[in-house]
Amino acid sequence: MQHSSRITRLQAVAAVLAASVAFSAPAFADGEDDGFAGADGAPPLPQTSAEFDDREQFVPPLALPIEDTYIKEALSRDLSELREDLTAVSITPDGKVEELAPDDAMLERMVEAIEELEGDAGFEGGDEGVNEDDSAFESDSVQSESVIGADTRVKVNGTTSYPYRTVGRIDIGCTGTLIGPRHVLTAGHCVYNISNDKWYSSLAFSPGQNGATRPWGKIAWKRAVSVKGWTKSHKRDYDYAMIVLSQDIGNTVGWMGYGWKNPMPKYNVNINGYPGDKPSGTMWHAFCGMKIITTYRLYYPCDTFGGMSGSGVYVYWASQNKRTIYGIHAYGVDSTGYNGATRIRKAVFENLKGWKAKY
Repeated sequence: MQHSSRITRLQAVAAVLAASVAFSAPAFADGEDDGFAGADGAPPLPQTSAEFDDREQFVPPLALPIEDTYIKEALSRDLSELREDLTAVSITPDGKVEELAPDDAMLERMVEAIEELEGDAGFEGGDEGVNEDDSAFESDSVQSESVIGADTRVKVNGTTSYPYRTVGRIDIGCTGTLIGPRHVLTAGHCVYNISNDKWYSSLAFSPGQNGATRPWGKIAWKRAVSVKGWTKSHKRDYDYAMIVLSQDIGNTVGWMGYGWKNPMPKYNVNINGYPGDKPSGTMWHAFCGMKIITTYRLYYPCDTFGGMSGSGVYVYWASQNKRTIYGIHAYGVDSTGYNGATRIRKAVFENLKGWKAKY
């Protein structure tokens, strides 16, 4: 009877726990990772193969058949559907696909997360976090569809200084941020095209790119990872991914930390990326305060544009010289009136640690 009750509770919280394969970790109210790698998960499923989408520019989210899951619909999902969405899936440049399904222990940990997520949406936090030092910036302004009011983005000239050298342009036209020696955090729609259900092949990464200049060259990729909630179910709540590089370039340029908090304060956040409305290959910086926080997303009035998809949304504490990514920029202005990011919740955080450990 106790086991049946626990499974019922699992089904009831499916709507608030979209993530991927979770890995063992203690229960925290927050967490950060500066390079620690979690334990391996369940054994991988048999490998298959897939064809690539060889285009050189990603399909923007507005043109994708993205599914939005509403609370009542999500509550009706059974565990088999939930397990399917939570299955991690990856591909190598030779087309080999590997799946990693969640185990029963992970589903049990979902129950432990119920109290952590209850009452989190719309939390009225403080305004901690400051803007980056402007010594690397150059002012400029232009209007665009995801610019809210006057364009406050500034050009980053000093792309070889930290933290900007951890940010790079992905060949498909997106942005990524190193969060480990060879691990690039980005959006799911930057690695997998759900309009034709194919992985992109143009995933090489150029850290610190500045126009036509690539200070550390173009680093080839050796694996891309996302979740079936994105690659198969096409759900917005699962729009995040990792690109694993062929070189440990992070040991040279460094990498950013990432973390989760619950409740999540309305921090001031920084975003660095490669917007498509600016000169090709140039990096731009945005800064603003978060306005809306939901279970799956963070919303803010920071000015962005296509090409900044995949950028890390991070907080900078100058007094500690500390930076932590709490979201992955993924969407332009929607019904909220703000631009938005996929939120790094506890399950996503543990998932990223697991991918770092495995790959």
